[in-house]
Amino acid sequence: MRIVIAGGGLAGMTLAHFLNRHGLQVAVYERDTGIAAREAGYRIHINSTGTSSLHAALEPRLWELFLATCGMPNDDMLLFDEQLNLRPGRDKSATEGIGAPTDIPEHLVVCRSTLRRILYLGLEEAVHFGAKVTGYRSNPDSTVTVLLDNGERVEADMLIAADGINSAVRDQRLPQVKVADLGARHIAAKVPITEETKAELPAQLFNAFSLAFDSDFTGLTLGPLERCDPGSALIKEQDQGFQDEATKNYALSIFNSVASRMMPDAELFTATPERLKAYALERVASWHPSLVETVRLWDTATVQALKLRSCVPVLAWEPSNVTVIGDAIHAMSPALGIGANTALRDAHVLGGELLAVARGGKELLDGIGAYEQAMRDYGYKALRMSAAVGQKVIGHLPLPE
Repeated sequence: MRIVIAGGGLAGMTLAHFLNRHGLQVAVYERDTGIAAREAGYRIHINSTGTSSLHAALEPRLWELFLATCGMPNDDMLLFDEQLNLRPGRDKSATEGIGAPTDIPEHLVVCRSTLRRILYLGLEEAVHFGAKVTGYRSNPDSTVTVLLDNGERVEADMLIAADGINSAVRDQRLPQVKVADLGARHIAAKVPITEETKAELPAQLFNAFSLAFDSDFTGLTLGPLERCDPGSALIKEQDQGFQDEATKNYALSIFNSVASRMMPDAELFTATPERLKAYALERVASWHPSLVETVRLWDTATVQALKLRSCVPVLAWEPSNVTVIGDAIHAMSPALGIGANTALRDAHVLGGELLAVARGGKELLDGIGAYEQAMRDYGYKALRMSAAVGQKVIGHLPLPE
């Protein structure tokens, strides 16, 4: 069975590892020109759903490399007001996973870019960079022709859209899926964690994730990532770019506001990083001095503006040999920090179904249909829960019906 994955993000690459580990033929086509071609995102939260998926997909040495490069923080997830007074705690149950192994903490923090580098290891021959999937053609013989932006055509038995919220494959396969603007905007940045900066950051924010916000849903987050074992021999085996990244600690910090209180989009998304940082400082100038200092410590080179968007759930569809995983089908509000975990779960569930097909236990469309039904159940539940929490703590718009 020839399997093509559109997109080399976390879900697509985890699925590729799972399939490759079990002897299935897989090819990944990724629009980026290389593994370090761009900033691949910031720090993300991984719960036991995510770790179970990664544990099932990765060879033992890559699993150990993952553990060495992740962080295992205090698992508190605290809320504060703008003067750093503690707000009532929130229910953390929705952030917890469903999986194993149980010998590591429930809540890990991971550098998205580092995890992406790990997922590339061992799949160098399967991943094709600089090749964006723009669509496909379904053939009478039940195969699919995958269309690339460079004019190439790739024949496959199955195509999996793992190409994110702007998925071209999803737009063709499921044009009824809409992406909603949630009416909230973020300015995100990294804060380098050194002995000096850690002394200047509020100690009470050094847990899994903290959010300080005022009565108008203007907020500031801090999510530290302190690597478990930066001196690991497994890290030292990697290339210099990997080593340089995987031995540095940092925190993700986000200034958030509803769109109506943020600078206009036309200005926000064209402003320089310096202007964005200055704007965030202006907005928090009257807040607790430690929160102001957090923004002052932003690494200007990492500052960027983001728009909060979410896929809108749709009714069930008939399965075919083209399916969707991750943000391509259930991109969600970041309020609960479970988007990446849900995408990794997709990789695990779909991988298991495809393995059953390859071993003769199921027909392909039956396996795809089973995956899609399960994904709609847990994926849309996660999407709706994230949207509901985001309304309460970020102030974004409700999910459209």
